[in-house]
Amino acid sequence: MSPAPAPATSIWRIFVQGALTNILNPKVALFFLAFLPQFVDPQGTQRLAAFLLLGTVFNTTGLLWNLSVAWSSAGIGRRFDGLPARMHTLHRIAGAVFVALGIKLALTAREAS
Repeated sequence: MSPAPAPATSIWRIFVQGALTNILNPKVALFFLAFLPQFVDPQGTQRLAAFLLLGTVFNTTGLLWNLSVAWSSAGIGRRFDGLPARMHTLHRIAGAVFVALGIKLALTAREAS
């Protein structure tokens, strides 16, 4: 028995949800506050321009990476679409990996601090 299809969501709504999630994520702000100042000359006259350039480079490379991941994931998803036997096998493999990782974590000795 297959699950009911999810209702269609507009691309714009997905984009806005993703943008809000990223903007409101405190880890992103902490990353920029901790990492980027190391590459900006504190005595320089163009500190704002340097921050903007580094932020643009970061966002551009992130965009290209995420687009490649989405594109390749869509291709893989199309190969599995409509093939319940393959999906069943893929779910079993993923489940086995998670169980194995859980067992490894449970058996790992903790170091005394």
